[in-house]
Amino acid sequence: MKFFVQFAQKVVNAASDILPFPISLSDEEGNIIGSTIPERIGTIHSPSKEVIKKNRPIVFEEERVKDMDNVLPGIAVPLNFNHKIIGVLGIIGPPDQVKPYAQLIKRYVEMQWQDTVLNQTKYMHKKTLETFAQYVLLNEQPNRERIQQYCNMFNIKFDSKYCCIVIDILDSMWLEQNVQSEEIKNKLLELIKTTYQCNENVLLTFLHAERIILLKPLLSEEDYLDFISHFEKQSNQLMSHSHLLGVKNLAVAVGNWRHSIEEIYHSYQEAERLLNYGKSLGIKPRIYSFYNWKILLEILPRYIETNFFNKLLIRLKSLTEDDHFTELAKTFLTFCDTNMNMSKAAKKLYIHRNTLIYRLQKIETITGLNIKSFDHCLLFYLVLKYYENFQTS
Repeated sequence: MKFFVQFAQKVVNAASDILPFPISLSDEEGNIIGSTIPERIGTIHSPSKEVIKKNRPIVFEEERVKDMDNVLPGIAVPLNFNHKIIGVLGIIGPPDQVKPYAQLIKRYVEMQWQDTVLNQTKYMHKKTLETFAQYVLLNEQPNRERIQQYCNMFNIKFDSKYCCIVIDILDSMWLEQNVQSEEIKNKLLELIKTTYQCNENVLLTFLHAERIILLKPLLSEEDYLDFISHFEKQSNQLMSHSHLLGVKNLAVAVGNWRHSIEEIYHSYQEAERLLNYGKSLGIKPRIYSFYNWKILLEILPRYIETNFFNKLLIRLKSLTEDDHFTELAKTFLTFCDTNMNMSKAAKKLYIHRNTLIYRLQKIETITGLNIKSFDHCLLFYLVLKYYENFQTS
């Protein structure tokens, strides 16, 4: 078997440290694939086929092997895995001296083989899960049958509703130290699963070294609303507990719910946009969802349609071309951010209250807006925020 060939010499080297006799490993065809005598590797050990056929140890006395090609005195023992013979262990030396070691070394090699297969199976499971995640999250129109096959493979509910949680690891030192540590990474995944109260059969994996995704199964829209109302609290817990694993800096976002896993691409895109918005706007804590009013207010201007924004700019051209536009825009935004409180806005701007009133009146004169009108202020605020984002993007 391919895995047996890959690990044979490694096991031989390990076994030679505890055994005072040379050993070899042969595959089911009699090819020596591992040996403490390097020149024997790649040669044929014909008696191995007899050992496999009889499925029992065979002793080779010195008298018996003197006329046999590439056969040395000792004992040959069949190696079994899952009730199947996978090869032959050979211990070289006087038969009466090597026989007591036969069963011990046989069990050692079989256990090492079992661990190797188990690790390979876990590795393949992890890589296949990553492939599945990349397929459903990065394809806007994935193939339905292929998704169903993946879901059956991992026992994931195909027809369930889902939302996508994206967790970015921003701790460069942790990444550098633990990128190869499967144990630490698995502990982080288990922490995420526990924090967001998920069962075993969920799509939770590293999408790449710096990003983890979790597809949270949902029963209904009401279930999503209940989950999202606790999302910030749970994410704060995740950030707190991840410190115990050495992760000092995380950013977390969740997209809206979708009717099926086929549509999860859109939830992932929403979560990714939230992360980008949060990063560019410097919003902290780094926990982002559409349930948060502050975040909604911050990102809403970015959703203004470009053509509509251009029409508004034409209406406000006289203001944007004014020599003091930057100062006037900052004044108005600060006025809004302080809940239209003249005294607080003036204090925050380090100007006299009369100067603030003068600037606001100047805005009214240039634009025709009524600063006392909530509707006018809201529209102007969104336009200025969009303009601010547009200028810095």
